[in-house]
Amino acid sequence: MRKTKKANPKPKKAPAVVIPPEHESLLTEVHDAVKAMGRRTTGQAYELGFQFARAKEVLPEKMFGRWMSTVCGYTPRQGRNYVAIHEHLQEHRARLEAAAVVPTVLFVLASAKPEKIEAVLAVVESGERLTVGQVKNLIKDGDEVQPERKTAIGGMAGLRRAAEAKLKDELAFFTELSKRILKAVEPVAELLANGKHVSKKSLATKVEVDAYKASSLLRSAIFPERVDASRATNPGADDALVGWGGAPALFGRLGDSLRWPGKDEFPTWVTGTVLPMLRFVVHGDPLPGTHQEAAPSPADDAAEETGPEHRLTLEDIPALEGPSAEDDGDAADDPVASEAETPLVEAEPQAPGKRRAMKESLAGV
Repeated sequence: MRKTKKANPKPKKAPAVVIPPEHESLLTEVHDAVKAMGRRTTGQAYELGFQFARAKEVLPEKMFGRWMSTVCGYTPRQGRNYVAIHEHLQEHRARLEAAAVVPTVLFVLASAKPEKIEAVLAVVESGERLTVGQVKNLIKDGDEVQPERKTAIGGMAGLRRAAEAKLKDELAFFTELSKRILKAVEPVAELLANGKHVSKKSLATKVEVDAYKASSLLRSAIFPERVDASRATNPGADDALVGWGGAPALFGRLGDSLRWPGKDEFPTWVTGTVLPMLRFVVHGDPLPGTHQEAAPSPADDAAEETGPEHRLTLEDIPALEGPSAEDDGDAADDPVASEAETPLVEAEPQAPGKRRAMKESLAGV
């Protein structure tokens, strides 16, 4: 039996382009403008985008695509690309035209974020010609700065790294708080030094909250919690705390205005205790020859209010010629002297140079 050949199916006709009568003149104008353009320069890419955008406004999406392909000879995708150039790259037009960026690169840039466009412009304005592939690599999201993937580090090295990171953040915040407090205290101290009246409430409003936070941060940094009293402390810890030992207590008191001295003692406390300590903490200025609080306690608060006449100065320190009954008696009568001088007394007479070094050491306590 002979097989009969089936006739080839007729090709489907392209859907007709239906143009609303009221838009015929506009679309004809757009078509003529597109056909009149010659070589595709950067400026002509913008002009094409403008013309296609006019047609897109009056035609439904599907009809716009049909009109692009059947009337203008562009694919729907090309038409949308040119429209994107017109809509998204207008603010960069002058720079892109000056750099003579080709339309295919503009298509890619039209979908980029502003900071990526600036990055590409910086390259092309330096004289380098970029391919489409290079531009795609420059603007893709993968090139954005991503958080570095950290490798888990165990052992003591990892623990030390974690502790240092915590301390770095906390000390940065403590420094910020301390500077704010000092900025608020300095003008108040100047007024008090000149005999002016200053409202404690107004100062408390500026420093109380910051000082409370600073006290907690500083305690965490220099007074680690001891969970086992039987373990010996680091022998060098006390030396490192010289001058800093009283800072947490001072910030703690600043953070609680109910514990501030009364109006008679307040000026002396601000100018003689608070301001020097803040300048020591923020600027590293040397502390006056005063005994600083070693830890927060009611006794420390009482010591702050005794006034400058009871504070130890370099002139009050006797020459250390060696241990004697007279020296021991003075130390017993003066708790500050016994705490500061006893560890420094040696069993043999001291040379003048060594006495001077000890006095300078005591000046930093």
